Amino acid sequence: MKTILPLFIIILTVFGLASCRQENVSPIRNVRFDPKLLNPMKVADPCKNYSYTAGAELKSLGTINTSQVIVAFDDKLTDAQRGEVISKYGFVTGILNQRASQSGMMFTLNLTDGLNCAQAEQAIHELKKDNAIKYAGPSFIVDGEQAIGLSNEVMVKTDASGVTALKEMAANYNAELIGPVGADSYILRVTKNSKGDALELANSLKGQKGITHATPDFILAL
Repeated sequence: MKTILPLFIIILTVFGLASCRQENVSPIRNVRFDPKLLNPMKVADPCKNYSYTAGAELKSLGTINTSQVIVAFDDKLTDAQRGEVISKYGFVTGILNQRASQSGMMFTLNLTDGLNCAQAEQAIHELKKDNAIKYAGPSFIVDGEQAIGLSNEVMVKTDASGVTALKEMAANYNAELIGPVGADSYILRVTKNSKGDALELANSLKGQKGITHATPDFILAL
């Protein structure tokens, strides 16, 4: 009996250590992010293809970049507090860069390796739930190498009759109208609470009376 008891304890210890190693393999620390999304065998719906209209030209962005996302934090947060926010999300490995826009600072977050497009979309969805994050949007790869991130701004030009209509559209879309920032030029800023992202807003402005130009703003990333 004295021999069996120590052997039993050793067996339990080995299984316990093995279990710990398996838990540490997963890069997901945030319990709100479904670990099943990391399963490479998971069959996802076809990836969404993004595009927008620039003048008379339709520009295709392709599918979402699975390595990066763009966010805007609450303006009151310090660098240390922003670090605490992203540390909750195991699918985020850090902040790649930041850029000042007309409406505030935008940050490019690096995602963990191995995600597919459906998982990257889900990562954006999870980030939007955080009260410390005002906006989260996709990134894209253009020309086979350059990463660009979709900001929260749409650049708009109007004619003399377009300002009133633009104000109404901003209110209906739950977007903030900024400007004028130049001759008949305005910025529409979206948040996670808007009806859609900057691409969708820019596309919805196409052909509207009084709107002569509307294009989403992009951020160059590493």
